Amino acid sequence: MRKAKSIIALVVILLLLCGTYYYVSKHPKTSVSNSSSPAATASPVQVWKADSAKVSKVIVTYSGGANTFIKNAKEWAIENYAYKLDQTAIASATDPLINLSLAEVEKNAKDMDKYGLSKPTINAKVVGDGTDKMLLIGDKTTDGSNYYASEKDKSNVYFISSSIVESLTVKQASFRDKTITAIDPATLLSVKIVPRIGSPTGGSTPIEITRNTNQSDQETQSSINSWIVTGPYSIPRGGDDQKISTVFASIAKIKISDIIEDNPKDLSVYGLDKPSLDVTLKDSKNTLHLIIGKDKDDSNVYFKTAEVNTIYIMDKAVIDTFKIKPLDIVTKFAYIVNIDFVEKIVDDAKGVKDTVILSRTSAKAEKSGDPDVVTITSKVNDKSIELSKFKTQYQEMIGLSVDAENDKKLEDKPEVTMTYTLNKGSKKQEVINFVPYDEQFYAVFRDGKSDFVITKEKVNKMITNLKNLK
Repeated sequence: MRKAKSIIALVVILLLLCGTYYYVSKHPKTSVSNSSSPAATASPVQVWKADSAKVSKVIVTYSGGANTFIKNAKEWAIENYAYKLDQTAIASATDPLINLSLAEVEKNAKDMDKYGLSKPTINAKVVGDGTDKMLLIGDKTTDGSNYYASEKDKSNVYFISSSIVESLTVKQASFRDKTITAIDPATLLSVKIVPRIGSPTGGSTPIEITRNTNQSDQETQSSINSWIVTGPYSIPRGGDDQKISTVFASIAKIKISDIIEDNPKDLSVYGLDKPSLDVTLKDSKNTLHLIIGKDKDDSNVYFKTAEVNTIYIMDKAVIDTFKIKPLDIVTKFAYIVNIDFVEKIVDDAKGVKDTVILSRTSAKAEKSGDPDVVTITSKVNDKSIELSKFKTQYQEMIGLSVDAENDKKLEDKPEVTMTYTLNKGSKKQEVINFVPYDEQFYAVFRDGKSDFVITKEKVNKMITNLKNLK
């Protein structure tokens, strides 16, 4: 009995070995040595060279689909696909096939089945150069870097790079032109950001950042702001140029990563029925309106443009830079104005006033063409103060910086008032009121409206220093 079992076991092992030998001989792609054979690293031989000027079509058929690339003059199109195409992407896919050079695996192969070439999975045809050329593509090599290929009705077998094959068989959307309306940061005029209600950026009030082109405006007479922020506050605010430039640095990175769907029936799938963000950028020539949906994953976000009903994705990190809070991008000064435009400042703290008078005299320049010489004298409460000392104090006055946004509705009943009399601009007087917000803060009022609060400590320190100025 034991001897019979041994004989049966030996027969089974022999049958397994025979089956393995047969399979390996018929399917060399499963052989480890196959992917590192000398043929894989052999110098390419020219299989054919078509006249690219005469080629009219490249037709690729594969399991589950087909791509027909049609050449009109120098432009490529895809049959039954009426979208703007990336000509470079199509040329990169078709050029290697038009001028085909491949490494040879076996010359005059007798058994095409072991390469998957008796029933090829992919056919690639070049049409228009007199005689059509057909490449049959079979199985993939073990290491995945190549496919086996042969010309139709010929027995030579070649390696063709997987990257070439896969570029010919990708979905048609992969050949779409993914360029988006270009916005030039150097000539940027405005950026409008509309956040979703309840978003971390706060409400749905638009934030608009515009280039400062009106230097006569009293808010920007100091000429320190390249950008003005409007929308969320009662009056335009000077933008913090450094922080705004950080936001704008991402404009050049706005790119389509992939095309997801044309003419979607349900925008809610992509979070675009209730956009998380709406961004409009304008430069001297173009406008780009982006509507941002939900995150596709940790790295990408869905979006569309206002002009085209197509869903795209882009790098999430790029669009996240536009999720800003207004307070983060404005200068924090309660009120700032160039000293050259100020004639008088009255500080009224609980009925006790301090008055600053700035007087100017002008003398003709000694040389023709030079500006007149202007001399400024300063007085505080009728006492003459050396101008350099007053300028130090003035920097503290206009340097009063707010600390947070005002979230209360308060009456404009100030405890401290600062009144500036100006010699330029349409508005000759500006009044800044400091109204009690709580024990620690004042609400800062201007033109009867308050957007911000400031610590009482800052205001009181400024008043004390002004009184003590000698």
